[in-house]
Amino acid sequence: MNRKKYTKNNPLRIGTDCSGIEAPIQALRQLKIPYVSVWCSDIDKYCIQSIKANYNPERIYGDKEGDYPDGDIRNRNHFELPDVDLYVCGFPCQPFSQAGKGEGLSDKRGNVFWSCIDVIRIKKPKYFILENVKGILWNDKKNKKDKYGNTWKVIWSEIEKLRDLGYHVDWRVMNTRHYGIPQNRERVYIVGTMEGEYVWPEKCEMKNILEYIDNNDKSQYTLQGSYNKLYDKVPQNAVFVDTSFCGRDIKYTYSYFYSGCINTKGGLYNMVMHRYANTKEHLFLQGFNIDFKVVVSNYQLKKQIGNSMSVNVLSAILNQLSDS
Repeated sequence: MNRKKYTKNNPLRIGTDCSGIEAPIQALRQLKIPYVSVWCSDIDKYCIQSIKANYNPERIYGDKEGDYPDGDIRNRNHFELPDVDLYVCGFPCQPFSQAGKGEGLSDKRGNVFWSCIDVIRIKKPKYFILENVKGILWNDKKNKKDKYGNTWKVIWSEIEKLRDLGYHVDWRVMNTRHYGIPQNRERVYIVGTMEGEYVWPEKCEMKNILEYIDNNDKSQYTLQGSYNKLYDKVPQNAVFVDTSFCGRDIKYTYSYFYSGCINTKGGLYNMVMHRYANTKEHLFLQGFNIDFKVVVSNYQLKKQIGNSMSVNVLSAILNQLSDS
């Protein structure tokens, strides 16, 4: 992104939906791109608490104490939204995730995608970024010979129609560990730009996972019951492992190099410190800065982090957006 174009007097205007804990804003901050958070939205009251503590959006859809108490974008009049340069939404992944029921676009949460399309068509931002789990590619797959499922065929067909508005659109599966941070997290990113063909960022070297340990937290928690078997399954040099897969035939051979995918269950265990990974470690593995203000319980924060986009991946994407 042409940072010279955006200044304190002419900041990038960003709007986000399904905003969570605002990974896109974190990315802009780390890239030092001047911005104004024009609007955000969420239906989770705890996410709203985190947003209010850490950011200063002009509008918060979903703040029961504010002017826009309904955070469900399906109920919103998008014509009343202010203009933005960048629109970002990680629409709900549960309908498409292997961990969910796989109901796809028939799930009411899956329908949020159509609202995203409406926002783009109505507001016509210069850039947009949409994100979801890799499972969206194969959801509702009727024929094993098909490369993609019906859900993705419908979604990509709608995205391609945006070319009629002047957008260049493309998509790619991106893994957090390929862009510096040692977490194995594959997600589908869809990028649209009015400013010419998009060039995807090059992969970069992954940092040492030992740098992501919070050595100041000396608390210990010995795994109990069936979870205790994890000690016999993982390599001696393992660092972060997900206890959610304790009962499965997984070798954990990667666990010295990168962590498993952080999820909402908070089951990531720090083998070095003999305790569950704390919220600081979860934040670091998702690319958030140390100054993130915590105003909710550890349970709620880990849930928010597990639902978030990876900041480092968004930074790599945004850094490649160019202005004509």
